[in-house]
Amino acid sequence: MHTVCAPQRKQRRQRPSRQISTEQIRETRGMLLPHANITGNFTDNLKLQTSLIPDFTGDPNNKVPVQFGTKFSSAITGEVTQTLINSDYFLGLKAAKVYDEMAVRDYERTAIETRVEVSVAYFNVLVAQESIRLVEANLVQFGKTLKDTRARYDEGVSERIDVDRIQTSFNNVETNRANLKRQLDYTYDVLKFRMGMPIDSPIAVKEDVRTYTDNMPDSLNYRFMDRPEYAMQRVQVELDRLNLKSKKLQVIPTLNAFVNYGFNYFSENFSDLYKTGFGTSALGVRLSWPIFAGTERIYAARRLALVLEQSQNNLNYLSQQIQLEVREGWTVYRNNLNQLNTQEKNMELTQGVYDRVVLKYEEGVATSLDVLSADSELKTAQNDYITALVNTLISRVRLEQAMGKIKAE
Repeated sequence: MHTVCAPQRKQRRQRPSRQISTEQIRETRGMLLPHANITGNFTDNLKLQTSLIPDFTGDPNNKVPVQFGTKFSSAITGEVTQTLINSDYFLGLKAAKVYDEMAVRDYERTAIETRVEVSVAYFNVLVAQESIRLVEANLVQFGKTLKDTRARYDEGVSERIDVDRIQTSFNNVETNRANLKRQLDYTYDVLKFRMGMPIDSPIAVKEDVRTYTDNMPDSLNYRFMDRPEYAMQRVQVELDRLNLKSKKLQVIPTLNAFVNYGFNYFSENFSDLYKTGFGTSALGVRLSWPIFAGTERIYAARRLALVLEQSQNNLNYLSQQIQLEVREGWTVYRNNLNQLNTQEKNMELTQGVYDRVVLKYEEGVATSLDVLSADSELKTAQNDYITALVNTLISRVRLEQAMGKIKAE
């Protein structure tokens, strides 16, 4: 049997974002490795091009039409290229590492959200157990009152209507207990689902609900940098900075070395085309220097500069937003906690009222209607207590999430 002592989580499914970023880094590194390719072509010259050349055997002023080439031709060439200078490669490698950090932060955010879901499901189990505890206490009280009422009826002291009234209320409490137990089973299933456990696996919860309401979280000692959203936005600023730098460095030339080797084939007949090949090979370098590309690069750089400025503004805004979220979460939690303490006191007071009414009923001073009225007030106080308890626990989780206290692992 699995025993849960605190909100924990098992990995339900593997997040591919980190693997994607790892492969992207490897892809960028592979850009600098040699590239090899083989090209081939086949040409059927349906009609050879005619050129005019001087008549070297007669009058040079006369032009003689001639045709060069063969009807069929083919070429097969293999070439290996190696990048020597390329600014995009080094910036791309750095951007890939930054993107990897973005993937890590995104994974952390997803993991934290999952842990919050587990915590909420865990607290629902604790609240369901607390509800059952209260209902079972009511059931014991009503059972004793029902037993005493029947005894008094048998002695002729009470009327049948008193027995029926108490019995009806007792039946309602029993039905409520059965409903709450089924609800508890469902909350266990939800908890196991959130934790990535099989639904049919046994599980037990050890803590009491008061474990999470007695101590108050510290809302002062926190850092907004601990929030994964802030880290992701900071990484986004770095990515935008690299994009701007990449655009500005496009004026740097690209230099590649190459070596190739191939064969050329010519024939007037297709059947004889590949009988004789003429080898060809070359070694050299290619330089590509974008001297002028209109005004596209200028305006693109200006646009990326504005995007970078916007990302930096978003980062500053996010830090203020996180602080505001923490203050809001703290206010909501404190209000819910005060409401919980008030409802708990009210429940204790109504419990005292109910006990005194039952005592008077047993002494013959109060009626069964007084008992049912006191029981109704007690149930209302208990329901208000349970509602305040749920709100307090959930607002506590939201507060800790806002402060970045919930970690991915």
